[in-house]
Amino acid sequence: MPSWKLNGFIALAFMALANPAGAQTTAPPPVGEKVEILPVGFSPNGLSGPGGDRLRDALTAAQFVALGEDHGLAGAPKLAEALAHDAAAIAETQNAGPLYHAVEVGPHSAAWIGARIETGGVDSLADAFAGRPWAMPFLSNREDAALAAPFARSGRLWGIDQEFIGAPSILLETLAARTKDEAVRARLAAWLEQDRAALSTGNFGAIMMSTAAPADFAALRKAFAGDAEAAAIIDALAESARIYGLNNSGQYLQNNEERQALMQDYFLTAYRKAAVPAPRVLFKMGAYHMGRGTTPTSIYDIGSLLPGMAAANGRTSLHIAYVPTAGMVRQVKPSPERFTDVTAYRDEAIAPILDAAGIAHDAIPADGHVLISIAPLRHNLQGKKLRDLPAFSRFLLLGFDYLVTTRGAEAATHFEAVGKPAPR
Repeated sequence: MPSWKLNGFIALAFMALANPAGAQTTAPPPVGEKVEILPVGFSPNGLSGPGGDRLRDALTAAQFVALGEDHGLAGAPKLAEALAHDAAAIAETQNAGPLYHAVEVGPHSAAWIGARIETGGVDSLADAFAGRPWAMPFLSNREDAALAAPFARSGRLWGIDQEFIGAPSILLETLAARTKDEAVRARLAAWLEQDRAALSTGNFGAIMMSTAAPADFAALRKAFAGDAEAAAIIDALAESARIYGLNNSGQYLQNNEERQALMQDYFLTAYRKAAVPAPRVLFKMGAYHMGRGTTPTSIYDIGSLLPGMAAANGRTSLHIAYVPTAGMVRQVKPSPERFTDVTAYRDEAIAPILDAAGIAHDAIPADGHVLISIAPLRHNLQGKKLRDLPAFSRFLLLGFDYLVTTRGAEAATHFEAVGKPAPR
């Protein structure tokens, strides 16, 4: 008899001796953990409700607060405002220094936004984005800009992503203002017009970030020789174009790997330059970036970096997902009239989790939000139930601590939809 069979036979024999026929085992049957669904409120003045109390408790030990969102929703930046308010208050009682805010925007675009908020307020961005609503993906939504404003005014806003495909509409203007060479200005103006024509119709393959070759960026860099600030902008655009090129050529894994490496480098550079050691940071980015573990794009993203860094400082990282089950969302839908549009929100992540856990969908309110602690869900759905979930649903369960959700999601407010109010 093979040794593994013999060992198994001996183990069964001892089990039979320990539990004679007819005897009952003393171990109770497994009981699922209770899944709490707690009302949570949030405003610029902080968190509220039982769910708010739970999150506030979790904030006390957190060095990093990683809020992962599904883009185009107003609730995520509003939740982040409340988290920022309470995290700052906690940090003050602990004498832990200021809170910083990291955003899914390129560093040069974030600096451009910060300068305009500092001089004209949040509402002045309606004028800044007029004629170029595609300039950046997220701070062109009013709720995101309002979240970023206090950080921008105090030099605590970190742009840690690649420069967005629409960023040339502001960064090339910045370069044009730094040169007296008419030929260089003409080249920059031609790129701007090229982007304006292409992006207004959604032709992303015809934009400067898709068509400019390395030689174009090298020539531009040569034209600004001796201008360190211009060189940094050009290098950032060139690197972003290279990363986008990987995606355009179907090298999706490499695209995500290279983008993550760039984000990590930008983040660590800002982190090391902070005014205090081990600074506390609030992140608000797409959920793929903020969860722990392998993402649905098959990489380790910035969210996987945070737990170890925090642990090394005796702190924690708190990972929260803001993903509604229904409502409205703002999506990029280019047309000659507008760049975005509001459409019905389609949930593809939370419903499968609720179904697998046997939780009625109407347990999620149509008005207001709830907080769900994810660990009990994860434990109750371990094994086959977990493996059978869609990739994003599984990532939410494994990579986050809390879920904030609602059936009444509100769409983000793009500046192209708010007119031109007076600065505040």
